[in-house]
Amino acid sequence: MKNLKGKIAVVTGAGSGMGRCMTLQLLEKGAIVIATDKNSETLNETKSMAPNGEIHVFTVDAAKENEINAFAKKIIKQFGYIDILINNAGFALGKIALKDVKMEDFKLLMDVNVWGVINHTKAFIDVLLERPEASIVNISSLFGITGLSEQVPYCTTKFAVRGFSESLRMEMIGSNVVVTCVHPGGIKTNIAKNSINYGQEELLEKFEKNLLRIPAEEAARQIIQSIQKKQERLLIGIEVEIADRIVRSFPVKYSGIIKTVYDKMLNAKLKS
Repeated sequence: MKNLKGKIAVVTGAGSGMGRCMTLQLLEKGAIVIATDKNSETLNETKSMAPNGEIHVFTVDAAKENEINAFAKKIIKQFGYIDILINNAGFALGKIALKDVKMEDFKLLMDVNVWGVINHTKAFIDVLLERPEASIVNISSLFGITGLSEQVPYCTTKFAVRGFSESLRMEMIGSNVVVTCVHPGGIKTNIAKNSINYGQEELLEKFEKNLLRIPAEEAARQIIQSIQKKQERLLIGIEVEIADRIVRSFPVKYSGIIKTVYDKMLNAKLKS
């Protein structure tokens, strides 16, 4: 899909971060963008920042299947089809042990990060299969490659997105639909600020300042490039590439290795 001009793209979580950046960059390339977010205020901010181009905004809660299905029906009725679906909406929990996690928070995380991806994909898969070429992009994470202690809920959702994407990719072999699974590392977005952090404001501030280093604009650029190149797997950030190599080299022992490295890094940052 080298030429994105005139392509119709749905971008979820477009009110901030990578979703906003992908929306703006797609518009610059001539795509028609249908941007969604549950926050209408930030979504309209994205629209106000848009260059000359065709953008349509819809307030949709990725945790609610009925809203997703109603939105998809409206889009298919209005436009007839879409060419690109970017499942970007998601959020995180703060650093917390499983025994202390509130299960309603775990469930909400699953509803947004996993079911939001599944429900959007299911709602649009038929029209995507009818296009000459089409793309589904699902945003997983570094934590969809390696598990991490005190991040059980978030890792669970991002591994689920990876498994969903890889299974769907196999299902799409021989079709016109390319499925891309993206694994970002430390991207400068509001995902940490918008997380349920269980009162860990100081830790959150250190995390945002020291670990989120990759500009969201750069992550968005790489994701859009992956669509154009029909790339099926994208790792963003050197830390993701290193973790991927460790996991593949030490599929059982990697847990101890990565935990040691992560704990040392986190403690060093907290002392700074």
